[in-house]
Amino acid sequence: MASKFGVNVELHNGSLNPYKIENSRPIALVGDDTTLDPGLHVFSTIEKALDEVGEGTIKNALEDFKATGIYTQIVLSSFKKEDSQDGENLKRCLNAIDNLKKAESSVKVKPKFILAPEYNDSGVYEKLKQVAQWLRAVYAIEVDATTETEALLAVDTLQTKTAIITYQKVARVDKVVRPASAFLISLYASVMSQTEYGFSQTYSNRVISGIIEVEQKVEFIQGMGCEADRLRANGITAIIADDGLRAWGGETRDEDFSSLHTYVIFYTAIDTIFDAQKRAIDKKMRDVLKNVVDSLEAFYRRLVANNVVVGFLVTVPQDLNDNQTVAEGKIYIKHEVQEMPLLKNITNRIYRVDNYSIKLIEELKG
Repeated sequence: MASKFGVNVELHNGSLNPYKIENSRPIALVGDDTTLDPGLHVFSTIEKALDEVGEGTIKNALEDFKATGIYTQIVLSSFKKEDSQDGENLKRCLNAIDNLKKAESSVKVKPKFILAPEYNDSGVYEKLKQVAQWLRAVYAIEVDATTETEALLAVDTLQTKTAIITYQKVARVDKVVRPASAFLISLYASVMSQTEYGFSQTYSNRVISGIIEVEQKVEFIQGMGCEADRLRANGITAIIADDGLRAWGGETRDEDFSSLHTYVIFYTAIDTIFDAQKRAIDKKMRDVLKNVVDSLEAFYRRLVANNVVVGFLVTVPQDLNDNQTVAEGKIYIKHEVQEMPLLKNITNRIYRVDNYSIKLIEELKG
């Protein structure tokens, strides 16, 4: 209790949570397993997960991740597979994917990559998409195809924002033939985790670890239209042989943003803003509003300094914040942000000229 006479000192926290970018990128793996109880399980490494699982698609994918050498936290959403019960197994797979919405509250981990290897069904694609939007995560889709034409037909009706779509099979380092999805997810997760701002990088045009061969070869020719470019333009990631086995993709099947890289940058910013601003709720507006705007600007300046965004403008526009809106305790903050674009095409124009012939005569004189 404050004293009645003399000097009292009160300490109040007027600051908000720092704008700290969460760059851990846990992977969520959905599949069947003979040992694990159905539900969510979290492990700090791939090796620890392998020690606990039995047989099934989860173990198969964990072996893929192990081959890449990735070191990451992993969430397993498991279910029991019934023999000769495809409809029931699909239902259980869909439920296991949906369970990932509860991961943050159940196992204190929010997955940023999701995959359900070997379960190639349109229902699985749609459920992965829904949960990925919920978690603002990247997910993998494996379509059943062996050629470019089949792959393009398989994705014709798909609309995706953050999906890595693949159809090729690859030979793991132990020569086991596997879907490519786990290797591509591992590549992207590794790229993101390298630095605090690794989320602004792409997995495309990087060598894929853990594989030695591709079953379905894809034509890649610089300077000409080719299979790899056509697949990429349609949102399918191809694996090409060019100074190693490389990923060639990163495009979306979305009418708003054509690049997965754009979604990842803005989704990361959104997660960071949510976490930083939640402590401002229920505090006096005058005490925190300026701090909210100043902190936002400082956050974006960091992104500019680290080549994540080109520029930004943060405002509290009067046309959105009228007397009634402010009186209700609502504030609208406008963010205008341009992300740093990726270099996707270089055009070299070479002209044959004869302007320099005189140099030959000058050399003779000299």
